[in-house]
Amino acid sequence: MATTAGRGILALIVAVGLLVSGGILAMLVDPFARTPIEVDPTTEWLARILLVLGAGWLIVGMVAARTRLVRRPGAAAARASWVASTRPWRAAESSLGLLPLDRWLMIIVPAGVLVATRVVQTPRDGLWGAVLAVIGWLFFAIVVRLLLGRRSPWPIIAAVGGALVLRCVVALAVIAVSGPEGIWPALWAMPLVRILYLALAFALLAWVFVVAGWSLRPQLGRRRATGVALAGMGIAYALPAATIAVVGTGDALRSWNEQIGVLPWDLARLTGAREGEIPTEAVVAAVVIGAVVTAAGLLLALPQRARDRSSR
Repeated sequence: MATTAGRGILALIVAVGLLVSGGILAMLVDPFARTPIEVDPTTEWLARILLVLGAGWLIVGMVAARTRLVRRPGAAAARASWVASTRPWRAAESSLGLLPLDRWLMIIVPAGVLVATRVVQTPRDGLWGAVLAVIGWLFFAIVVRLLLGRRSPWPIIAAVGGALVLRCVVALAVIAVSGPEGIWPALWAMPLVRILYLALAFALLAWVFVVAGWSLRPQLGRRRATGVALAGMGIAYALPAATIAVVGTGDALRSWNEQIGVLPWDLARLTGAREGEIPTEAVVAAVVIGAVVTAAGLLLALPQRARDRSSR
């Protein structure tokens, strides 16, 4: 019990830390995202339908163990995803004994919600934004699979899948009230609301990699699991910052949004409403920090023998 309580406290501390770092990044992005973008009614309704599906998956995961839902097809998969994404130290336990149908659903549901959310976020780009997002996550999945070797991939699949659905639900909740008569454009005019939402969006992105590393700890050990999480977070922050440094704020922020979907709007239109650039020093600092974190993570993620050879 003491160990469980300690892990819960640690998870809370990590979450607060991610929100604080997300708030710092939000203040950098905020000057370029102050103009609200209204979506058309069709997009708004599509977001609402997807929101119901995504939220339903999370709710089933929350209550399945306490109700008769646990006997329904797919309920065990939803439960495993919820537990692993909110308590990643239980990822291995939650994914034990799952039927083949549940295992497939742990892949299909998060992937489907992710692709559909990306299409709704960038409707003018068609499937291109969704393809970029899927390619990015596939690359991360391939690297993790190689690191796992013969070990079971289901704990990290459950953890990352649940975290991705949670991210999508937050984004869809905003898009669902961003139509011509929606309340979000008015709320977006409030600086505190913008900062809080952007901080949450950045924190949820980082949380995906935190739960990935945490869920791998029983299989890879603390050092290598931490390395996977650090490498993933480092890449997530370094690549967008490097893109900004190379191609400029307007085009780069749009590319950033297409790659990782931090914001639920087309940032090219947002940045087009304002003049100015993010300070070069801030961009360079973000690139350097992200690169250092990525390199440190990769070094930690290597098996001990490979690590010893690379240090010679």
